[in-house]
Amino acid sequence: MRNASPALLAHLQQPVTTTCRLLRFDLTDGRSFGITTLDIDLTYDGLTYVAANGFDPSTIATDTGLSVDNGEARALVAAVNGITAQDAISGALDNAQWTLYLVNWRDLSMGHMILDAGDIGEVRTVDGQVYIPELLSFAMRLRQAIGHVWSRRCRAVFGSPAQGQTGCGVDASGMWIPGTVTGVDPDDVLRLFSATGIAGLSPEPMPGRVRWTSGPNASLREWQVEGYGDASGTVALFEALAFPVEIGHQFEIRRDCNKSPSDCIAYGNLLNYKGEPYIPVGDGLETMTPSAQTFGGVRGSEIID
Repeated sequence: MRNASPALLAHLQQPVTTTCRLLRFDLTDGRSFGITTLDIDLTYDGLTYVAANGFDPSTIATDTGLSVDNGEARALVAAVNGITAQDAISGALDNAQWTLYLVNWRDLSMGHMILDAGDIGEVRTVDGQVYIPELLSFAMRLRQAIGHVWSRRCRAVFGSPAQGQTGCGVDASGMWIPGTVTGVDPDDVLRLFSATGIAGLSPEPMPGRVRWTSGPNASLREWQVEGYGDASGTVALFEALAFPVEIGHQFEIRRDCNKSPSDCIAYGNLLNYKGEPYIPVGDGLETMTPSAQTFGGVRGSEIID
């Protein structure tokens, strides 16, 4: 049963009501922002809910069982209390929570009724201007796999502490090498670029990771390297960036782990290998990294053991 103050319950029983919905997002870094179905901005409990980016509450589906409630809330980033597309790209919205309130906008002293709440799921950007959070109920947490699974390749997150199911134990903090973009492929400004300071790296950063330290893509997020040209210092990213790469942008690059036992031995970390490499498989496809394509002459990933 949803709780509400006697005054709000009495108002809801009237033939004509003046209610609206408030959707509040609470980020893990302490920031909060909100949007409302009302046609004007509304300040409630110290937070301003923006009307210009109103949402359709009918897209939020609820269920009486344990199935996952879900919905979408579309909002122009530029007008929502300083939340930007960069925040969405950098992961600032990861693990954030949302709460949907019902209030009487004519008399906010009546308090609120909580209609639903949950976690933010997928976050996307459209033309660098719009984010679309996927709203999931807390029931989604009950669907998470708990326990070990098996795989030939290592399941550890490279560079993470050794504890836990995905712990690695290798200290990757000192492996980052700085670089500055000197050229961008005009046909693929979101993925393919060349830079100074990274030609002839040994070991090659492939598989590898890139994180941007300047420009609109700057964040703590790490992007997977799809291909690397050691002679020219050219890098091809596996996933397109949200904003085009430009000359002068700065980044850091390092080698990643290809999840094979031989790579783990090279790092002196075989005791922390989180895989079962001797389980037989039907073919060799499962022993390949995500791609072996070529991007503008840049060599892609190769078969691993």
